[in-house]
Amino acid sequence: MKSLSTFLWTACITPFNYNGGSIDYCSLQHLLTMQAKAENGVVLLGSTGESLSLTDSEKRTLVEFACKLKLNMKIIIGVPGVNLHQTLEWLNFCKDIPIHGYLMTTPIYTKPGVMGQTLWFEKLLEKAHVPAMFYNIPSRAGVSLHVETVYNLSSHERFWAIKDSSGTVDTLIEYKKVAPNVEVFCGDDNMIHDMAAYGTAGLVSVASNAWPHVAHEYVKQCLNGKSFHADVWQQACKALFIASNPIPTKALLHDIGLIEHRTVRLPLSTQDLPSVDEIKKATEIILNLEKVNYFYHPMV
Repeated sequence: MKSLSTFLWTACITPFNYNGGSIDYCSLQHLLTMQAKAENGVVLLGSTGESLSLTDSEKRTLVEFACKLKLNMKIIIGVPGVNLHQTLEWLNFCKDIPIHGYLMTTPIYTKPGVMGQTLWFEKLLEKAHVPAMFYNIPSRAGVSLHVETVYNLSSHERFWAIKDSSGTVDTLIEYKKVAPNVEVFCGDDNMIHDMAAYGTAGLVSVASNAWPHVAHEYVKQCLNGKSFHADVWQQACKALFIASNPIPTKALLHDIGLIEHRTVRLPLSTQDLPSVDEIKKATEIILNLEKVNYFYHPMV
């Protein structure tokens, strides 16, 4: 299976209207257009997109809306769930949509072992019509994507990549050792500098929702071994996780006028955000660097 040749994927938020009762498609179109201009791919319906808080109807409408925009941009669709029947139904729906890939999350809550994971992903890959990226997110799933699972499925033609949000380069090294043909993407914004040194294929980013051009250039630098301003990048990204994702990111996007409302759906709450001051300071640093082209023309 060929690479999708995109090194930065934005884990896109799902903007809601004021009371959270519906999706703000005007803001969503603006965000997607911005990502296309920055030459980033997007991941829709991931955890950043609050996919577990959306109805099936909303998910279908959102995917169709994004594809009908016909932007010059690659689109990956999230495939969450632990109910095999419902998950296969979702993949069946996506079969007729012009998307480029899937993000298949390690099954949450159930904590399957090696064979449970292997058989689960095998069923999904059989149904998939485009390349799939597995998602290792132990902090949310309760269990890691097992190295043995990756090895067992490494020869499958639809198994293209892994998004690794383990918080350590050790997992990336292990995955690459057992499946050298599978690309491994960094899943944590603050880890891209470290993971680039061990052969990551790129980044699946939350920060690029707000800073699409800067994120694009910074990741390119890291992949080329020129990771200038790593401390500045890490400091700024840290501010986006002072509350559960995507609460801080939505607050920032609202503050800088990119979405109408900062609304999230329960069980998330904007009241859990201690302050927007740290987030404002972070984006000020990033935008000042962008203004003087530090990320585009690094100074030693």
